[in-house]
Amino acid sequence: MSGLLLAPPAGLARAGRLPPPANRATARRARLGDLLTPEQRVAAVGPLDRLVAGLAADARQVVSGSVFFDVAPAGTALSGLDEAVSRGAVAVVSPRRPRVALGRGLTVVQVLDPLRALAGVARRFFRHPDASLRLHAVEGEHGKTTVAHLLQGLLGGPSELGLLSSVHHDLGSRVLPAATPSPLEFHALLAQMRDAACTGGVIELGAGHAGAGWLADVTWASRLDLRSAEYSAGAVLPAGNQQLRLRWAGGEFVAPIPASLRGVSNHLPLAVRAALQWGVAPALVAERLAQLPPVPGRGEPVAVPGGFDVWVDAADRPERLAHFLTRVRTLTPGRVAVVLGCPGECDPAPRPALTRVAEQGADLVVLTADNPRSEPLERILSEMLQGAVSPGSIRCVPDRRAAVGAALDWARPGDAVVIAGRGAEAFQRIERVAVPCDDRRLVRDWVRGRSGR
Repeated sequence: MSGLLLAPPAGLARAGRLPPPANRATARRARLGDLLTPEQRVAAVGPLDRLVAGLAADARQVVSGSVFFDVAPAGTALSGLDEAVSRGAVAVVSPRRPRVALGRGLTVVQVLDPLRALAGVARRFFRHPDASLRLHAVEGEHGKTTVAHLLQGLLGGPSELGLLSSVHHDLGSRVLPAATPSPLEFHALLAQMRDAACTGGVIELGAGHAGAGWLADVTWASRLDLRSAEYSAGAVLPAGNQQLRLRWAGGEFVAPIPASLRGVSNHLPLAVRAALQWGVAPALVAERLAQLPPVPGRGEPVAVPGGFDVWVDAADRPERLAHFLTRVRTLTPGRVAVVLGCPGECDPAPRPALTRVAEQGADLVVLTADNPRSEPLERILSEMLQGAVSPGSIRCVPDRRAAVGAALDWARPGDAVVIAGRGAEAFQRIERVAVPCDDRRLVRDWVRGRSGR
């Protein structure tokens, strides 16, 4: 989808071709007037009966016969209209009168909201894929990625349900790296789920979807808002770290917590109760729960020899790190180490607080690189150290591989090592280069090095 896409993460590729380039879609030929309804059009100049070969919201992705949607914010100096026309666009949809000449046979349609118009056109262009799928949305402040992944397995599994999440997009026949989809990409992805014979999908609605009016036009089977009191932890019954017990409308549900999900057991009640309330039989929920794989990069355990635990988690904010370290403490009889960094070219305010939280929750803190981009890593680490009570006890190891190795070398039986901040990210951005760097792979490489293989 949009953004950097080098290759699917290792182990995720399934049979099939990669999708069309970002912000472009080609599926079938339809007439412009059928795709862009009279209610959406403010004014139009040029024929509306011309055939449409594709849709694009990025002028660089226009192909001959495409409709170009000018979704650039008002006041943008260059919206790509001239380039779109030069590449063969047959129509332009814009909130303003375009600067391009109309003498080239171009149809120009003015709309009030080009983004919502694009969503409606994409939905019709791909033959209403949302109407063919039972779509379950997950939204809220925290935990939506984890709950979305859990629900995919509890409601039917990858063979039946697709998944759009901030970790990856599972389309039934293949899995792709994730980015917040535009309206065009959203319906293109749903169409691929439908064409792969999925019966439904779980959709994580992230911050990029906040206030997106076009989502109101999507046909949803259910929407789970984790901020709702209905889905608070109030109905969870005490059961220790090995068993899940909760009350729901049908009674009481009890099941063992798989070892692979101990790191996300605080989110399990939310997903399990939603599955039960959406009609999955309790016995089937328990059966599927026992078979769920770890959530990628969310409280994910990585097996190592030596009798200690290793957890990879995406916690990148002070409150999230504090929560996860507290969780690990309840699971760990020995000491806890944490490896973390802060991304560059981002708000520096959380840097000292992250270190303070790490120092409070762990016996060993190792600061290292985490997508420094073009910002000097020395400055990032220096700002992180400002939050330390005892800076001399904190290790700074700029190379992330070496930092992970230092924490793993430190651990003894009964201890735990938390590698925080990046989750399932497969690349680290240093300067303008995306360098392969998967925290889980770094741990496995350490294991292979220790075994001499």
